[in-house]
Amino acid sequence: MFVDGLASLAAETPDLSMALAVEDFVPTLLAFLGYLFVAPSTLGRIGAVLMGAGGLAKSTWKLLHAGYSIDIPVLADLLFPLLAAGGVLLAISLHRALRWSWWPLAVAGLAAAGLAVKQQSVQPAFIAATAFVIWISVVGAVWAWRNGEALAAALFPISVLAVLALVPLRNHPASDALAFQWVQQGVNTMAQLIFFVAGLLTFRAVRRGGGDFPAAHQGDQPAWGMPERTTARHRTR
Repeated sequence: MFVDGLASLAAETPDLSMALAVEDFVPTLLAFLGYLFVAPSTLGRIGAVLMGAGGLAKSTWKLLHAGYSIDIPVLADLLFPLLAAGGVLLAISLHRALRWSWWPLAVAGLAAAGLAVKQQSVQPAFIAATAFVIWISVVGAVWAWRNGEALAAALFPISVLAVLALVPLRNHPASDALAFQWVQQGVNTMAQLIFFVAGLLTFRAVRRGGGDFPAAHQGDQPAWGMPERTTARHRTR
C-alpha cells in the first residue's frame, strides 16, 4: 500500500528534497512488513516481497532523482507491475486461508497483465494494484477477525481510509510545495504504520492460535508454515 499507487495515475513526482526522499523509505518498509506479517502462506510472502520490491524501486528512484539528479525511469515504472503481481498473490493466499474462491483474482490479474501488454500502458497495472491493495486490507481484516484479533480487524480499514485521504491532498493546488509534500508524507507514513501494526497483531494472533476471543478462530488450516494442531478426535484414532 503505497501513496503513489493510490493517490495518482500518471502524475509526475515533483522536485523532492533529499530528506523527503530518504523518509519515503519509511512508509515503504512499514507497508512491506505489514504485507509480510499478514501473509498466511509462502505464496502470500512471495507476493509481499514483490510488493515491497516495487515500493523499494520507486523510493530508490526518488532518492536518486532528489539527491543526485539521476533519472532511471525503469525504477519508477516497476512500482505498479510489481505491486499488482504481488498483490494478486497475497490476495489469493488470503482467500485460500479463508477457504474462499480465489480463481476470480487470478483471472483479474491475468486480464490486467494482458491489457498492460496490449496497450503498452502502465494504467491497467495501476488499476489492478490499487484494487488488490485495498482488497488485501479488506480480506486482512476478515483474516484478523477469524483469528480473534479485533483491534487488527479495525485497523486495516482505517489504514485504507488514511491512504485515501491523500487523494485530495495530492490534488490540492499547493501540492508541489515542499511543506505540503511533508504533510502528505506524514499522512502516508501514519497510514502505513497503522497497516504495519494491524499486520503484526494478526501475525501474533495466528501464531498463538487465536486472539482476544478464541471462539472466533477458524484456523483449522496451517498458517506460516506451521503444522495443523492435532485434535482430540485425531489422537483417539
